[in-house]
Amino acid sequence: MYRKDVNERSPMRVFEKSMHGGLGRGNVGVIAARAGVGKTALLVQIALDDLLRDRKVLHISHEHAVDHVRSYYDEIFRDLAASSKLENPAEVKLDVERNRLLYSHVAPAASGAPSPRGGRSSIASILHAVEFSRDVAHFEPDVIILDGLDFDHAGEGAIEALAKLADDRSVELWISVNVDAAPRASGELPAPIERFATQLDVVVFLAPERDVVRLRLLKDHQSADLADLHLRLDPHSMRIIDEDVPAPSERAKNPRRHRLLSGGGKGAEAEFGACAERWGMTEVNYSFAGHTTLERSRGVVELGDDDLKKGDFSLVYVSKRLGRVLSEIPLVRSIIQTIWHQINGANQVFVVGVIQADDTVRGGTGWGAELARLWNKPLFVYDQPKKAWFRWSGSAWELASMPTITSDTFAGIGTQTLTDDGREAIRELFLRSFGDPSG
Repeated sequence: MYRKDVNERSPMRVFEKSMHGGLGRGNVGVIAARAGVGKTALLVQIALDDLLRDRKVLHISHEHAVDHVRSYYDEIFRDLAASSKLENPAEVKLDVERNRLLYSHVAPAASGAPSPRGGRSSIASILHAVEFSRDVAHFEPDVIILDGLDFDHAGEGAIEALAKLADDRSVELWISVNVDAAPRASGELPAPIERFATQLDVVVFLAPERDVVRLRLLKDHQSADLADLHLRLDPHSMRIIDEDVPAPSERAKNPRRHRLLSGGGKGAEAEFGACAERWGMTEVNYSFAGHTTLERSRGVVELGDDDLKKGDFSLVYVSKRLGRVLSEIPLVRSIIQTIWHQINGANQVFVVGVIQADDTVRGGTGWGAELARLWNKPLFVYDQPKKAWFRWSGSAWELASMPTITSDTFAGIGTQTLTDDGREAIRELFLRSFGDPSG
């Protein structure tokens, strides 16, 4: 398919039609959702659609470093090119990159005190980036993306200044913002954006439903008749699925038919186990005599010497695969042996930890990830410092916005040093996969 055809047939046209022609120049639009639902990926989808129409996009992130944002574009462009059978994708990608300018304000946003204009997302720094792009880079954008604006600390004049920017520069300005709860009624804006209702033209809410995401239109310019978008997003790429096309996730999943394989240890494994129990699924925790970090008592399978030997790998080999010496880890051989059982029986593997520069995962948990890669099993890792899910493509780590549990038997392992974000990522994984356990 040629580039023009991709644009004309894009489901983004349905998105625009539902909003009475789209956002429009001089207007401000907001993408709102809980953390981790896919706001950045949807902003990138919107940006790519504009870029494929030869429009210039300035993307300013308060959430990610530039290389992280670029990886979003690369991953989503690959998905778009493959799904649409795009002609000459390498040439098109080069044109896209010429018309795109990326900035990151993540470092000062994290370290500085909240600004009276824009909270941690300083309006002054945003305006400076726009001026720099025009005066120094000679880049005049048609669309400005602000990913991760700090609405919680934003002063009264912050959004007013951005609305003026959109009007003065005649650009479409899209902003993403974290919200803690879904709106209770149609046309109602959730906190913290309800304070700025009069200054926003379009507000879209992302609502996760099992392994898809729905778009809800909360504000559409001055229209009181809010259309039901009837749009679903693919949870991995956030690509919009065609209007009213039934999604596979519509088929109800029964969590009781699924089985978690884990180690029941402190941190991530205990959280995986707690979620398995909450959703009523079978839980198997492989352990051994003298396992000092075992926290789960449900579904414990204590492996004897013969069973442990089945997972026996030379520590020299394991250390070589992981690029580090493991001999100093307590009970390291038994831990390595139990991990073998967890990964061997799983058809899908989820890990919480840290992806390192050499593509391995930090610590003993890394052996589980290595086995999954070695045996070509679907592997997803939640990187706690980056606060994002990644999947192993076979040759590299790629962003995976919203992975779901699709296999009847899956492994859930990870670091003992579990952060609040890591814990929430595990819980959201189960919620996304199986729905509300109390529902």
